[in-house]
Amino acid sequence: MRRTAALVAILFTAAWARAEETNAPSGTTPSMRGSAGEAVRPVDPPPAPVPVDIPSEAEPVVSTATVEKMGMDGIAAFEKGNFQGAKEAYVRVLKVEPNNLPALVNLGSTEYRLGNNVEAERLLRRSLQIKPDNPTAWLNLGMVYLGREEPMRALASIAQAVVHAPNDPVARNYLGVAAGRNRWFDAAESELRRAIELRPDYADAHFNLAVFCLERVPPATELAKRHYREALRLGAAPDPLVEKALAK
Repeated sequence: MRRTAALVAILFTAAWARAEETNAPSGTTPSMRGSAGEAVRPVDPPPAPVPVDIPSEAEPVVSTATVEKMGMDGIAAFEKGNFQGAKEAYVRVLKVEPNNLPALVNLGSTEYRLGNNVEAERLLRRSLQIKPDNPTAWLNLGMVYLGREEPMRALASIAQAVVHAPNDPVARNYLGVAAGRNRWFDAAESELRRAIELRPDYADAHFNLAVFCLERVPPATELAKRHYREALRLGAAPDPLVEKALAK
């Protein structure tokens, strides 16, 4: 069964670290699946101040604990689906600390969820100007491009995430999705297999690999069945379109 490339589900998980980053719609085809990365907590000193477009009204001196609480409030709101509340919390952080990396990355992710694609890209790129080797920012930027139907830009961004975090199975999963969206199916399968090697119980990678096995000419139906069944065993939700293709 021949199908157009599938869409990726954009799943951002906010995470908080004072000086570092946090680590879709469905159409007529099965949605690609994935999960967000984890935060990395570094020992690097904070970067030099760089101007950002955040309201400049004077703010009182705010303690570190207060800033962290504002960030955690943003995470709590995000996880409840209250994206406007999350946005407000992250903006408050950035008024106090304009270069706060987790706030920039999480606000970019939140803006994407609110449908503000241009602002999402701007914020994620802003964070990368401060810390260019931030794999989470590169990954989230690539996921934004996937959602915007810009697969080549998505591939370039997610490839940077893999350069800086080569053993991250989530980045490998999405690199496989991006390669498949560019119709580079051999590369897609290779990256998804690598994601499974790194995390054998990664249900989303098994699911995505099953989809791309069905993209082959002719389809690799038996291999697709094996990975689809493993994805279900690991807790993935059934997909009627995949099951219809496997039944042929």
